[in-house]
Amino acid sequence: MKKILQDLSYNELEELVLSLGEKKFRAKQLYEGLMQGKSITQISSLSKAFKEKLCEEYEDEPIKIKETFYSSDGTEKYLFEYADGNLVEGVLMKYKYGYTQCVSTQVGCRMGCKFCASTLNGLIRNLTAGEILCQILVVNALHKNDAAGQGKEARAVTNVVLMGSGE
Repeated sequence: MKKILQDLSYNELEELVLSLGEKKFRAKQLYEGLMQGKSITQISSLSKAFKEKLCEEYEDEPIKIKETFYSSDGTEKYLFEYADGNLVEGVLMKYKYGYTQCVSTQVGCRMGCKFCASTLNGLIRNLTAGEILCQILVVNALHKNDAAGQGKEARAVTNVVLMGSGE
């Protein structure tokens, strides 16, 4: 699996951009695009050649929403798929005061509980900080696009709950 840019700090993005022969301001454009939940190729302010260089080493779209389930109380459950094919789940709960997103921190679980599907294949791996961040970014982008299509103002995730398996 390729690396993901979301695992890099802003300073590391600046270093990467300079090492690829680009001007330092490209790091800001890249960062802003990534924080909007865009893939590398969706960031229109970057040149095609620069995006191609980035995609040689970094995953263009590290996460996708494979399925969404809606509850009658407004809660949304997501099945996320990472570029390596691993699946994790997340939940978005909508409250008057803001949105709370529960994010997965692991793929699978080592506990072996008979009643739980997370343990079927054991613990596959822990997610990186960037992979966890991607869960939030892709949900924020989804809600921004949905709101824009309905002429509404988008609400972003305001609270995050980390879900581990087998703790």
